[in-house]
Amino acid sequence: MKKRFALIGHPLGHSLSPEIHAAIMDAAGVDGSYELLDIPPEQLPARMPALLRDFDGFNATIPHKKAVMPFLAGLSDAARRCGAVNTVFRGRGHNTDAAGFRAASLPLAGARVLLLGTGGTAATMAAESLAAGARSLAVATRDAAKGAAFRAELLARFPGTRCDVRVAADAAAKAAAAAGATVLLNGTPVGMWPKAGGIPVEPAALHAGLAVFDPVYCPTPSRLVLNARKAGARAAGGLGMLVRQAVEAQKIWNPGLAIDADAIAARLVPALAAELWRKNAVKIVLAGFMGAGKSTAGRALAARLDLPFADLDAEIAAAAGAPVPAIFAARGEEGFRALETEVAARLLARPGSEVVASGGGFPCREENRALVRASNALVLHLEAPFETLWGRIAGAGGRPLARSREETEALFRRRAPVYRDFCDFAVPTSDAAPPEAVAAALADALAPA
Repeated sequence: MKKRFALIGHPLGHSLSPEIHAAIMDAAGVDGSYELLDIPPEQLPARMPALLRDFDGFNATIPHKKAVMPFLAGLSDAARRCGAVNTVFRGRGHNTDAAGFRAASLPLAGARVLLLGTGGTAATMAAESLAAGARSLAVATRDAAKGAAFRAELLARFPGTRCDVRVAADAAAKAAAAAGATVLLNGTPVGMWPKAGGIPVEPAALHAGLAVFDPVYCPTPSRLVLNARKAGARAAGGLGMLVRQAVEAQKIWNPGLAIDADAIAARLVPALAAELWRKNAVKIVLAGFMGAGKSTAGRALAARLDLPFADLDAEIAAAAGAPVPAIFAARGEEGFRALETEVAARLLARPGSEVVASGGGFPCREENRALVRASNALVLHLEAPFETLWGRIAGAGGRPLARSREETEALFRRRAPVYRDFCDFAVPTSDAAPPEAVAAALADALAPA
């Protein structure tokens, strides 16, 4: 008889679990199906009896990882240690997230860990941090009472721990914890599609030498992962964890199942990352000064990712029925900028993922930066020294703001800090780097780790 599995959570629009489990079952020769059950929290008590009766096993995700526990007959050691359940089999709760998290190989022994959030995923990562011998654990939360309860539950599960567990609920405590952290773990959904513009910490809190893990896998990478890499930190997203925990769940549901989690992850993760770009509308916005190669490299990147390409200046020209220099001449820079914002708003809101080459001045207006951050967008900066850029644009024509060398260099000096602060990741370019090489570097920045 065909086995029946499911994932319960709310919401579930972004889930890749059906594709992952289908691939695992196909590789292992399991005759089964896997479905998504979007169950709001208030409906869970009424739905649990049927879930336990009708399914051969099911997974639980946000917000049900703790909520299912009172309805279960028992817990595995991992679930008890983590205080959260993500896999249920024959009325017993298990936690396979722990195995997926361990596969990230974070340097937790002796670490000073900053943990963001107090939910089920946070509980798993906190427990694994203590089990691995972390020196300290700071739990950052907006709710001091929730933080205190989380800390008490954690210490109750680890009565002999030597780890210094603290709650950071105010701005000063969070800043101090971030400054001293060697490992940062995101246990919140901030930055997850359909609000991919979010980031759970200020980018200034990220630094070289920090190890960052973000279980968010949609988009891959998240803004947190990109900004951590930009700061020189080691950073990984949650797609590998998602695949590995699914393999462990299948082993629980199918006792005796032999399957290589490493081989499955190596095959599935790149394909799933590509599927995420196709399934969820995330714009990859390329920013940089004129001459940086945004349009040329952007087209090459779009081809690599199999995504559409959009050039913001071309979209503006189409909307106005005139080329950019003519718009400048007729409306002035302020008129052009107003039209630029209007067209960009429509572009960022339209369905589907795209690679978008923005104009050189686009990120320099506060309303445009707010527009991008309110959308599902990641920003990559094509960075080059002025000498390189001037060599490309001098005498090229068609650039209303490229006047004398002195004026253009002064404009570059004003804009460079904006690009640097606003972008999620920067990719250096040079005269020696052909567009394909720049596109490869951009694709590497976006690759799952």
